[in-house]
Amino acid sequence: MINRKYTLGVAGLTAAALTLAGCGGGGGTGSTDGATGGGSGGEQVELRWAMSADSQVEVDVWQNLADRVTAAYPEITIKLETTAYKDYYNKLTTQAAGNDLACIAGLQAQRVPDVGSMYIPLDDKLDGLVDIGDYEPSIVDGLTTDDGLLAVPYDLGPYVVFYNIDMFEAAGLDEPAPGWSVEEFLEAAHTLTADGKYGYALDGTPDMWLPFALSQGAHYLDADGKPDFTNQGVVDGFSFAVGLVTEEGVAPAIPATGASNWPADQWRNGNAAMVIDGPWQLINARQTVDFEVGLTTPPAFDGTSITTMSGTGFGITNTCDHPEEAAKAISVIIGPDAQQYIAEEGRGFPAYTAAQDYWYEVAEVPTARAAIEKALETVDPFRTSPGWNRVNALLQQYAVQAFNGQATPEETLQEVQSQIN
Repeated sequence: MINRKYTLGVAGLTAAALTLAGCGGGGGTGSTDGATGGGSGGEQVELRWAMSADSQVEVDVWQNLADRVTAAYPEITIKLETTAYKDYYNKLTTQAAGNDLACIAGLQAQRVPDVGSMYIPLDDKLDGLVDIGDYEPSIVDGLTTDDGLLAVPYDLGPYVVFYNIDMFEAAGLDEPAPGWSVEEFLEAAHTLTADGKYGYALDGTPDMWLPFALSQGAHYLDADGKPDFTNQGVVDGFSFAVGLVTEEGVAPAIPATGASNWPADQWRNGNAAMVIDGPWQLINARQTVDFEVGLTTPPAFDGTSITTMSGTGFGITNTCDHPEEAAKAISVIIGPDAQQYIAEEGRGFPAYTAAQDYWYEVAEVPTARAAIEKALETVDPFRTSPGWNRVNALLQQYAVQAFNGQATPEETLQEVQSQIN
């Protein structure tokens, strides 16, 4: 167990050192490369760090890691900049266009085709700092292109079903075992839908419904790696998801505003008994709900359950004037002590393999190991195509029409496909 009374920062940040933060890194006064200060030779350097966060709890975790960088390297301070996940990659693209990228930025594996060009290869920056062999190979591969490793992973995990144990017990239902069938899922969802509460919550983002499609044999990318949302498997999966609202009545209609993290909010607020999410959300579940949390796999169709996975790392942007200092900072942010802290806080399933057993021990969710290990047996790597950020946005935008009964699922997917084409 790591010491929670971790000493933050170093007291020797003098006013003179702080004045150096106004000086441009390598580009002179007014540089917007994402770092300020003098760089090497012991001079003070301030590095901007951009990352997504959907709660103050998450912000606090990232700030803790930022403070650890200064404790390890007193000449480096970190300016944390957080954005809701829904807006994070749009903001990143806007900042790149304005030459205003932070020096260090989070990078999800599914976003590599979209924004990977904004990052520099790290292979020659990590010597003596990070042994990449200590990290889960699948997510390392997901963050690697032909040019090299773009980010060092800190977490990974399959999408699983989070459920409210208290609601299951109150309804007289057994907890859902990993590998449960779609028939068992629907029966439970109907039983749990009563008195203004719902059995399930979801929206139009592909993370929420692709497991229903993949489990029915769908392929959302064609042979050339381009999005294909009009093949029958995808239509069947999306139709099942939409039907949970429009036909089964076990999930609430989604808001037209596309509110960030809305399904998870419905679950956390006790308005829905189940939701699909990733292990990285356990920190929010543990600290923001007043009920017991359970995890299980997405339901199986004819004995098959295939979920998607995700994972994120931290990389150095291509406008950073202080890559050596940024590499040092990343080595702390994803280092063994930080990964143990991440595991302790439940922020994510650690990419650092030595910390994974510890994560299960401190997760305080007895069903977590069985659900995650079962899901990983058949998980789809969730590969994406260039332009996926736009694909994701289009699916969110047009899915509202399907979930609100204004268009059929097939019509909705055809419209999305035409926009993509």
